[in-house]
Amino acid sequence: MAATWPTTTTGSKGEDVRTVQHLLAVYGHPVAVDGVFGPATASAVKAFQSSQGLTANGVVDDRTWKELVVTVGPGASGSQVRALQGQLASQGWRLAVDGVLGPQTTRSVRDFQTAHHLTVDGVAGPATWHELVAGFVRVGSPDLAADHLHDAWGANDRARALRNATQAAVDLLLRGTRGTLNFAGCSPNPQLGAGHFVCSYTYEGGAVNLNTRGNSIDGYYVESASFIAD
Repeated sequence: MAATWPTTTTGSKGEDVRTVQHLLAVYGHPVAVDGVFGPATASAVKAFQSSQGLTANGVVDDRTWKELVVTVGPGASGSQVRALQGQLASQGWRLAVDGVLGPQTTRSVRDFQTAHHLTVDGVAGPATWHELVAGFVRVGSPDLAADHLHDAWGANDRARALRNATQAAVDLLLRGTRGTLNFAGCSPNPQLGAGHFVCSYTYEGGAVNLNTRGNSIDGYYVESASFIAD
């Protein structure tokens, strides 16, 4: 595992914070799951760290993440499943965040494992959790999200591309044109609603649109790609 776990602490926001909040409940330290790392979450993290023999500083770092995540398999239910489902849903996988690890969630886990070259067993163990949390990057703007995937496309680097895009977007882009892409800009996508943008690149013979999704709390990533021929 090359990537380190993200440092999640007071002031952090987004899906990783929601994951922390869900998992704290598993260990008997429930807090509101609002995606905002405030004083109550910090206190709960400190209590969890103390119970695990960790430095009780309220910072969810590598050591704390490793103790916090729990193996989740078919038939499981509760907060740990909501944490898993929330990560998958935030990365474009289509499933309900209902706290029940049924067939739909199991399929999503298996598909995720396949895309990230993990053991495909439908069980979210330490390696799968690490890829979910540390292996996906949400950046601060639609332009940056598109640039991230564009750069990975230029290097034909699937692993890097998957750090900021859904499997479908990566598959389509890396199998598409190998010509030079020229950035044409990003704009809101009113057809899909708030939080959706389309970032366009042109090449000789056509164009590619990267559909970017996100918000200022969770960050942005590329949800899908489409090619348009001249």
